[in-house]
Amino acid sequence: MRFIQRTQTSIAVLGLGLLLITGCGESAESNQGGEDQVAQESAMGSEGMSVTTRQTALTKIFHAAPSPMETASLIKRSGAQFHADALNPAGQSDQYTTSDRQAINLGIYGADLSYATIFEENSISIDYLEAIQSLSSALGVNDVLSDDVMSSVEDNRNDRQELIRIVSETFYDLNERLKFNGQEHLAGLVVASGWIEGMYLATRHLEEAPVELKQRIAEQKLTLDDVMRLCRSYEQTDELTGLLNAMAPIEAAFAQVKSEEGESTTNREESGSFVIGGGPSYSADDATIQAIAASVASVRNACIQ
Repeated sequence: MRFIQRTQTSIAVLGLGLLLITGCGESAESNQGGEDQVAQESAMGSEGMSVTTRQTALTKIFHAAPSPMETASLIKRSGAQFHADALNPAGQSDQYTTSDRQAINLGIYGADLSYATIFEENSISIDYLEAIQSLSSALGVNDVLSDDVMSSVEDNRNDRQELIRIVSETFYDLNERLKFNGQEHLAGLVVASGWIEGMYLATRHLEEAPVELKQRIAEQKLTLDDVMRLCRSYEQTDELTGLLNAMAPIEAAFAQVKSEEGESTTNREESGSFVIGGGPSYSADDATIQAIAASVASVRNACIQ
């Protein structure tokens, strides 16, 4: 079990789509003012958004989004069975021979790993870990996930704020390594594809989905905005531009999600940080959820080709 926990946390460090850090609250201490900085710099385009601001944007995504682990837990609690055929086969990893496709499927395999792990499909989880290691090596970023970093995440897996700090710093390292390699835009592909696969897996179980899962899907409207803004801050290569353009139908489907302003609440955590809760609530009827599912599936299936 410890081995499986280490596989989960190591993938979280890559920033592959929010594997460990969940919840809707945001730390006023860490994020107050950060949103304004993100908005201002992203409006300036790819040359204006610094790596530090990208860290802020990614942290905001981590705070707001249900992780693939959380989504899988909701699915499992609903009584659904593990759907192996919903995953991108791990054996296909060697067919991705360009850096763009390797980055996209690195994100996808990260979400697949968490899904298999929560259902305790240990042998399948190992297959996906090997696929991830292979793609990481091909991209030249495998050393970013050092044993020291993985141990630190493992040791702090119950400390939300410390996990966010570690993930943020490691994302910085990953971004800098890719930038040094002349491939900084690949970080955007990893984040976007990890989010897409997490949504894809969440929407494979709609018939048995509890209301809570549908609510969490609707709440992704806000997170999608952050994902798109972050990815648009990078140099728009053909592959990144193509992926973002392909996501336009997903944005259109989420545009039908309704939001309602609620009263904000502020609570102090044991660490001393303030967490802002409440705010807008999101809801979607079944037709909107089905439209989201269809648009996500179309993009995802193109990604794994």
